[in-house]
Amino acid sequence: MELLYLLEKIRNPFLDSFFSLITHLGSETLFIAAAIVIFWCVSKKNGYYLMTVGFFGTLINQFLKLVCRVPRPWVRDPQFTIVESAREGATGYSFPSGHTQNAVTVLGCPARTTKNRVLRAVCLVLILLTGLSRMYLGVHTPLDVCVSLVIGALLVFVFYPLFEACEEKPAYFCGIVGVLSLLSLAYVLFVELYSWPADTDSENLASGLKTGYLLLGCSTAMLISFGIERKKVRFSVEAPLRAQIGKVVFGLVLVMAIKSGLKPVLASVFGAHPVTTAIRYFIMVLFAVCVWPLTFPWFVKGCPIKRWVKRLLITIVSLIILLAALAGYLFWDATRDTPDQPISTEGAANPLITPLGVTMLSGHRAGGGIAPENTMMALKNCVENDVYELDIFEFDIHLTADGIPVLLHDSTLDRTSDAASCFGEENVEVGSKTLEELKQLNMGETFRADDSTRPYTGLRGDKIPEDLRIVTLDEALSYLEDCGDYRYIIEIKNSGEDGYRAADILYETLKNYDAVERTVVGTFHNEVTAYLDATYPDLPRSAGVNECIQFFVYSMFNWKAGEDTFGFDALQIPTTDYTINLGTSRVVNYAHKNNIAVQYWTINDPEEMERLQSIGADAIMTDVPDAAAAVLVQP
Repeated sequence: MELLYLLEKIRNPFLDSFFSLITHLGSETLFIAAAIVIFWCVSKKNGYYLMTVGFFGTLINQFLKLVCRVPRPWVRDPQFTIVESAREGATGYSFPSGHTQNAVTVLGCPARTTKNRVLRAVCLVLILLTGLSRMYLGVHTPLDVCVSLVIGALLVFVFYPLFEACEEKPAYFCGIVGVLSLLSLAYVLFVELYSWPADTDSENLASGLKTGYLLLGCSTAMLISFGIERKKVRFSVEAPLRAQIGKVVFGLVLVMAIKSGLKPVLASVFGAHPVTTAIRYFIMVLFAVCVWPLTFPWFVKGCPIKRWVKRLLITIVSLIILLAALAGYLFWDATRDTPDQPISTEGAANPLITPLGVTMLSGHRAGGGIAPENTMMALKNCVENDVYELDIFEFDIHLTADGIPVLLHDSTLDRTSDAASCFGEENVEVGSKTLEELKQLNMGETFRADDSTRPYTGLRGDKIPEDLRIVTLDEALSYLEDCGDYRYIIEIKNSGEDGYRAADILYETLKNYDAVERTVVGTFHNEVTAYLDATYPDLPRSAGVNECIQFFVYSMFNWKAGEDTFGFDALQIPTTDYTINLGTSRVVNYAHKNNIAVQYWTINDPEEMERLQSIGADAIMTDVPDAAAAVLVQP
């Protein structure tokens, strides 16, 4: 960690950008592109060499990650910070570094096969810079990087003489890839069947399994397509530069289209099972080795086409360019920060709309960043503190097996409680257990405090405080209504018939506490939204998913809306979670013009809170209401 702290001290915007760019040398996309360019345009043997080294390296890397299960540097040392732009790509366990190992493959294999000393030196420098970038960005330790460098280098040098012999003895290649296929299958079975310790991160485990299926699909396709290409296709890598560029550009587009386009299609058939990854990559490799090379003679001849076909293609390409330009403009307009000045909200008929410069403070999941989310402890923490005061409590409800609404965000209990150990199974659905059964759980099991400790982990039976047991809607409102005159944002998580029942119970409960007018009900399920409108028109609600899309389109073009265009009272949205920028003055102004309040989730950055307040946000939902109270001007 000493070296990481040293690198942390020298960070600056230029180096952040430089190393963020360099680190992409270890990305999967670059690996695919490098393998294809070499295989199609330079040498089939060297292309197979690069792919094999890469797949073997990935297999070893993933195996070590799951066996060692070393957490990332910022998890091991909470005082250490990373370059935030690198966090999204830093998935899985830390040891060893996958990006570094990929860079050794992408750059090391060409360096080993070339006799150009300058090219070798450039490749070596870029490999070392990639390893350094992983440490500079704060996502890997020196040990992670060094082990990856050693593994990658060993594979590059060990496989080189074997592939030199493969030209004269093709059986060598079949043997090498056959071993890779068997090892990939063994790895998949190992991950699927091994009884992993309880502290194994489920996301990392799922990622490792997905990679295993990926390798199984790729290696099997290589084994099959090798024989087909040698006997039937027999393409030549030689071609004029124009033909080389054409076959690479169009081929890469098609390969990436297969990679992305088959994903939803296979998911509709096989669901979320990672076998879809094996099928997808199998088809990708088969296409790249056997199918697309069938077009190479046409490229070499200069892509001859008839005149009418050429005119048609020119027309189509022109339309595509025009549509792409229009789409680019719309994307820019949808993602930019608009310069509109916030409009006055004085005299607004909607009580959820606040005066300009005033923003209501809402505790997201009852302030789940300070205390275990959606628990009585979190509710009490928000009420009984001297630092801040909430205007709105936000929480989610699910129905239990016996039809009682309880406060919980997820449909399963694993993320926040000890359900796996209590019930002896994973992914336990809330609706599969009665309230009595759910009251056994410790709902603070996984809560992590500011100092990264887990103060409530391991509490069982009578040792679980009552305010850490699951809370019913009635218990929550009974406590809060005795403490103050609060507003509520409540999301119905159930769908279909269960969603309708939840809406019925919620309305009756709110009515009993005289809190209907002070509550905004939301749901991601359109059928529940329609049910609320038809059954409880007096119950304020937030926009449904389809309504949010409709509203945003209207706001982009500033279309005039009629009185019945929007049937909701509040727009509860993130800022840029879904790529488009909803946190703009244009969105807020258009909402206020149409008597709609704008309430943002989940905002934990004080600077972003201040910015949203300045453009007229009516409420901000946050996990850290103590930090928000120091920034917001509340009613």
